[in-house]
Amino acid sequence: MVAPPEVRTTPAGTPVLRVEVNCGEGREVFRLGVVMVGEEAREVGARIAAGATVMVTGKLRAVRGRSSVASGIEVLASGIGEAPRGAGS
Repeated sequence: MVAPPEVRTTPAGTPVLRVEVNCGEGREVFRLGVVMVGEEAREVGARIAAGATVMVTGKLRAVRGRSSVASGIEVLASGIGEAPRGAGS
């Protein structure tokens, strides 16, 4: 994870987690935004920190003009967990 997780609550009371992850290897940088919605988002946001290596499952979706991530896509996550040691290094 590139930065600390950001958890907000919508006016309807739904928790939304946003994180940015680097999916590149070595000197390669490929950042993706990750969004998770629902009560699990609040729990995940409290459990993970910047610098953590995480595994994300979900669907890719196009982002139009509201993301700082240059790829134009983000992940709508169904799950985010810490990766086993040694993964992603």
